Amino acid sequence: MANFFSASQEEQQEILLSIWQRFKYLIIGFFVLLVVFIAARDYVKESRKESDLKTSMLFQDYLESDEDWPSSGQELLDVYPETLYSDFVRLNQAKKEFSKGEKDKAIDLLQIVIDRHSDSSEEFNPLVTAAKVRLCRIYISKKEYQRVLDALSNSEVLTASLLELKGDAENALGQYELARVSYMRALQNSPSQTSRALINMKISDIEGEKVE
Repeated sequence: MANFFSASQEEQQEILLSIWQRFKYLIIGFFVLLVVFIAARDYVKESRKESDLKTSMLFQDYLESDEDWPSSGQELLDVYPETLYSDFVRLNQAKKEFSKGEKDKAIDLLQIVIDRHSDSSEEFNPLVTAAKVRLCRIYISKKEYQRVLDALSNSEVLTASLLELKGDAENALGQYELARVSYMRALQNSPSQTSRALINMKISDIEGEKVE
């Protein structure tokens, strides 16, 4: 490099020409790849912006609709199934299906939300937790208590609501000691005085005395 800068202008031109002739295809290829990369990056950015705007508008239409199954909600599920907006639609539609007595349809919708985030590295996901709470409540309403325990078996973090539901299932299956432990853990984690009072009553039913 020192020789290059100490060379005359004519010699420098000859050196550059020699480098170009030797590596021109590599240099051209590099710049072509660079241009393609920049163009692809800009395209992805613009596509993502358009997609975010479209899904946001569809979700707004869904919330404002009085229909039982708004077409905007269905479009979100069909065209943008991997978005958080679609998860919110599934949660809301599951609630509607349950209120109509369509428990199996509600279960299917909730299970999709849970499965979609099964590989997530997050220890606590509010969407998944909400889906599991609703799912377990449906199982309990169907007296399918073992399915409650199965649904929670791989959960690393259990909220007070999930622990209480776990205790309900264990209690119904006659697993009283396990139910007492679950209720105690729920009691420790519950921020609601009303919920704590209810959990205390459940523990009292098992132990025969109220646990403060």
